[in-house]
Amino acid sequence: MPNSPAMGGGGMGYPGMPQGMGQGFAQGGMGGMPQNMQEGGQAVAGIAKNMSWKLLFFIAACCTLAAATISILFMIFTFEWAPFSFTTVLFMLLFGSLMVVLDFPIPHPNPTLAAVRANIYKFFLFLTRFTGRGAWYLFLGTMIFATLYDLNISPFFGICMGGYVGILGLVTLFFGVRLSQKLEVVRQELLIGDKMCPPNGYSMQGFKDLAMQVSKQDFTDDEIVYVFNSLSFNPMNDGVINPEEYKQWLMPGKAEIV
Repeated sequence: MPNSPAMGGGGMGYPGMPQGMGQGFAQGGMGGMPQNMQEGGQAVAGIAKNMSWKLLFFIAACCTLAAATISILFMIFTFEWAPFSFTTVLFMLLFGSLMVVLDFPIPHPNPTLAAVRANIYKFFLFLTRFTGRGAWYLFLGTMIFATLYDLNISPFFGICMGGYVGILGLVTLFFGVRLSQKLEVVRQELLIGDKMCPPNGYSMQGFKDLAMQVSKQDFTDDEIVYVFNSLSFNPMNDGVINPEEYKQWLMPGKAEIV
């Protein structure tokens, strides 16, 4: 489980570099908190800054929603009595709707949509992690396949849509695990060196410089945002790793899952 306490308010940790950056926070260059939280949270941009990831996630959400809709219409119009299957499909409809809301690819959603996303991530914090997303898509892929193929509603769409979502889950899971291992190398070096966090914390650029200095690990701009999503106690991700978050991350025996 990520090093985060119970949330009071995921996706969302901010997946893209905050806009309107203020003065830099100590050590390591420019960066800082967004001047306007509605411009800087995951609730605005979704988990993925990179547009290709956003589109892939949105397509997976549409596949889940479409599979649930097709299944519900089939069960209604065929008058088939299958209460357990129908309940499963209703859950899949709910999951698909949540994913569409989270991953709808618009750069500047209105405050209402941003608030809805933030509340979803409050209760589904694992969706702010790439590893969590990967496991989630694997689960949704099996649901789609089991519903459309096993119930003989539409085997073709079951294979296509379920396969797409499942494969995306594997790719996302691999990306998350690889990035988690990369971050763990940095953590182990910091544990050896016993390096303290500055009072104002680390900005994104500051953390990138730190990782390069202690372990020669070079994080891309996208990767450092995903790292901050996982280290932040706040699902809105303020763009800074404060001393308390830094200390929690460096607790012995606890590797962070990105």
